[in-house]
Amino acid sequence: MPLRHFPFPADEPQRLETLRSYRLDGPAPEAEFDHVVRLAADIFEVPTALVSFVEEDQQFFKARVGFDTCETSRDISFCAHALMSDDVLVIPDARAEERFASNPLVTGHPFIRFYAGAPIITPSGQRLGSVCVIDTEPRAPLTDREQRILRGLAKVVVDHLERRRLDVVRRAATKMASTTPDAIVCSDEKGTISFWNAAAERMFGFGHLEAVGMPLTSIIPSEFRAGHEAGMARVLAGGERRLAGKTVEIRGQRRSGEQFPIELSLATWKDGDHLQVGSIIRDVSERHHARERMRYLTHFDRLTDLPNRAQFLERVDKALTMSGRFTLLKMGLDRFKAINGTMGMAVGDLVLTEVGRRVREATGPDAFVARLGADEFGVLISGSDDPITADATGQKLLQRMGEPFNVGGSMCHLSASIGIVLCPGLSHFDVADAALKAALLALQHAKMAGGRRCELFQPQFGQQANDRHQIEEELRQAFARDEFELHFQPQVTLPDARLVGAEALLRWRHPLRGLLSPAVFLPILETSEMAVDVGRWILRRGCSFAAEAAAGGTPIRVGVNLFAAQLRDPAFFDDILAALASTGLPNHLLELEITETTVLGLDESVIAPLRRLRDLGVKVAFDDYGTGYASLSLLKRYPLTRLKIDREFVRDLNTDADDAAIVKAVLAMGASLGLEVIAEGIETAEQATTLAALCCREAQGYRFGKPVPAAAFRHLLAPASGSVAA
Repeated sequence: MPLRHFPFPADEPQRLETLRSYRLDGPAPEAEFDHVVRLAADIFEVPTALVSFVEEDQQFFKARVGFDTCETSRDISFCAHALMSDDVLVIPDARAEERFASNPLVTGHPFIRFYAGAPIITPSGQRLGSVCVIDTEPRAPLTDREQRILRGLAKVVVDHLERRRLDVVRRAATKMASTTPDAIVCSDEKGTISFWNAAAERMFGFGHLEAVGMPLTSIIPSEFRAGHEAGMARVLAGGERRLAGKTVEIRGQRRSGEQFPIELSLATWKDGDHLQVGSIIRDVSERHHARERMRYLTHFDRLTDLPNRAQFLERVDKALTMSGRFTLLKMGLDRFKAINGTMGMAVGDLVLTEVGRRVREATGPDAFVARLGADEFGVLISGSDDPITADATGQKLLQRMGEPFNVGGSMCHLSASIGIVLCPGLSHFDVADAALKAALLALQHAKMAGGRRCELFQPQFGQQANDRHQIEEELRQAFARDEFELHFQPQVTLPDARLVGAEALLRWRHPLRGLLSPAVFLPILETSEMAVDVGRWILRRGCSFAAEAAAGGTPIRVGVNLFAAQLRDPAFFDDILAALASTGLPNHLLELEITETTVLGLDESVIAPLRRLRDLGVKVAFDDYGTGYASLSLLKRYPLTRLKIDREFVRDLNTDADDAAIVKAVLAMGASLGLEVIAEGIETAEQATTLAALCCREAQGYRFGKPVPAAAFRHLLAPASGSVAA
């Protein structure tokens, strides 16, 4: 009667998976296995020898001598029992053992009496089958020597299985190496190249036949070869564990001698007694160019090629730390906006570029010149606090600014005003920002005096604070009288202009002067004591607007701009949750907008609430990215979900290669960091089409709608589709 119950190894599922991984193709004969059974039959002088593999319900014989059947049920398999131990299973007389006496392979053909089977054990420890010898007559148990021989034959089978697997892996690896864009280079322990794929040929310029046999240092610049060889020596000595799963950036060298940055990943393995090193190499030149471009934008003004405000403040701080003696001049162009308005911003940009050139010429090589923003420039002269020299420098600048500007075939005339600060002078400054603010007060006095003049800072200029207080009081009364209102500008998807959001923008409806834009009052409001209260009001009104839109069947997110004072407020996190709860607006429909200047100088205590809000689903957008002086590290430091491309880069997108490159870089950076990106300032169909082609998914600008009150905004919604009529 057949045996219906057979033992299962504890790792049966893994064992079966391993067996399938070798792709043995059933009992189809293979010469290597046939050789094993013939050798076994000869050594042990038996009529039958088998290489057996045990599947889920049956066993099949990959090689056999003296046995006609290709497979049997696992129920009656002797090899199923051999799987249960690493030892050789020896059955001197099957008819004398209860578990085998009634086995049909014993009672019938092939009339097994003697069986000895050594398990086929993989390197991972799974037993797949056995190499067995069979006789029709009882025999004495195998000696220790005979068992070693049988185990050795089973090991031969395992070695062949592993060679098959490695051949498959090798063919796959060779195929991948021929198609990957990364260079794959292998070398021996002496640093001689032994493998060189097609990507390596393209990257370094050496053909395969030429490269194999070359020293690996041939692709390393000479000045870095000593360091490279020392590093490789550490890897060969076992240091590769330190590099496991990591990449390093080094310099590579093409056949032409051109150096370029490469990203390198290393692995080592043994080939017999010899150590081999494999390198995956990626050309990261484009990444470096983009990084350098963004680093440049972080520290320089892209229009004038001068250092920007951030770098200027760093220099002033350094001057305060080193000697404490310096002259600081802040120059502002008088009525420059009129040039932009009458002659166009393109001419205005050319004028600013020429202004930067003249300032450099007028102040000489020892002065540090920067564009501080808009039409303002800064000059720092370290080591000098002489008022006569400072005034002479200022007068020279005024003279140069008064000379006609011939730009783009257009002639225009300018004048400038200059505020001068001497340090230590009449005031002591602890930080650069204080010195720059003093220069601004002096500049404002120069402008109020009619412009075209220099004004040396005096402590009494603090009266400006009193004037500011008066304006703040007027703003406070306006808030109490409910003269503030929100306007909303649509945000849409590209290219289909489907409405997905709106940015809430603050306006002041003055009882005498009418509707005032933020430029009139926001610089004072955002740094006043009212900032938190007004910001909280904007937040709740914005959430209420979006909640009403969602209830009406058009769920859109609302973007709310934050003041720096709100971020510093201990109640900031609770304010956001309260606004969401009181209006019923889902978290994901609120987007908090922060600017580079808003977040500079804020510490982790401010970042943590933003991170918690982001984790709750609230969106966080970085507004006007690229126009200020924040570093790239802010993108890593702050829990952002979106970047907003400033209108400055969108305006000439279709005519300015630099603008196009910057937009592409920001889009690529957003994609790499998992950030959504929206472009602002879209005014034409051409701009929208180009942005859509660059895979910019969202847009905002007059093309899709100007900021309008909430009631007017609702009319922009198409009830059926939620689309904006562009």
